[in-house]
Amino acid sequence: MKIFGVTLGKEKPVGFTEFRDVVRLAVRRQHPNATIEYNETGIVLTLDGKKQDCNMRNLYMEYSKNPGEKDSQVQRWISSLVVDVPEHGWYDAQATLRPTIKNLRDYILVANSTMQRANPPDSLPYAPFIGDIGVIVMRDLPGTAVAVTNANLEAWGITFEEAMQAAIMNMNMLSFPPVSNALVAGGTARKDSQEEVGLVLEGDHLTATWLVIERFRDYISQRLEGDFVAFVPIRNRLVVIRADEPGLISQIQQSNRTYNMQSHSITPQAYHVSTAVTGGTVTIYQQGLNQGDKVELDHNSMFARGNAATLPSPGVQPTNARPAATAPVDLSAWGGLTETTEEGGAPRVRTPFDQGGA
Repeated sequence: MKIFGVTLGKEKPVGFTEFRDVVRLAVRRQHPNATIEYNETGIVLTLDGKKQDCNMRNLYMEYSKNPGEKDSQVQRWISSLVVDVPEHGWYDAQATLRPTIKNLRDYILVANSTMQRANPPDSLPYAPFIGDIGVIVMRDLPGTAVAVTNANLEAWGITFEEAMQAAIMNMNMLSFPPVSNALVAGGTARKDSQEEVGLVLEGDHLTATWLVIERFRDYISQRLEGDFVAFVPIRNRLVVIRADEPGLISQIQQSNRTYNMQSHSITPQAYHVSTAVTGGTVTIYQQGLNQGDKVELDHNSMFARGNAATLPSPGVQPTNARPAATAPVDLSAWGGLTETTEEGGAPRVRTPFDQGGA
């Protein structure tokens, strides 16, 4: 209820159709020369002769969780709708490459299906990791991450394996994501004498991707002094729990049930990392299964047991290669190959780390 322009009580979200009208008006104010049409998932925006399908499902989900922040949410969404991606040749592109984990079914396979219908058709190369996760290569630009497609690789004269090698090398030169919370036996107090049983790492858009990097898995196993179970529900959060804490693992699994209600969700699946070998042996975590029955990361995977070091080194860009031009891409779409690296206002899922005890 509003009295004299002041909202009393908690604001309730409006329906999708009414919310879409609000967004349309905001877009019109910011881009008065734009042509705007409605579709089932949002609007079709034509700006400077470029048409973009603007999917509003994630924006509406974010708004529904916190309707009081509607104006800032809408403005952030509008400002990130269309980005002119720089044209890069291989020499410029290779330093920007990063591996990035994505959900196989909800992102990679859908992206490939959509790209095959484009004119001309294209595809999104990826390396399977394990379970729900695949790894793509992205160009990490200021405020924006852009997926590398087969068209880019052909223009650069580079194989996917060479691009992934450069991406992994670049990732290994970065600092590990910061630990935002540590759970120790008997509570969350930070005392040197207490034994850590779990960590929450929260940082940028690459935080969850660290799971595929061997030296990071070794770091976690050394810090937790043994095998651990990892969770990557969203891109900027990675939770690791010692494998001998099944009760705490179950609590994290329960807290991740609503992972898909957050922006940039990945998977609720859990992954067991054994310290038996350097880099760890990764399997899908399922309570009650014998180790021999678990799905394990392929020994030939580029992310397993030192295999990344055997990938071909990136070659030299051919002199006749053309820069990889990329048209403006809708950042709001389910599988837009360009996405903002800024984190939105999605609600944070509470975990046992927030509740003060093991």
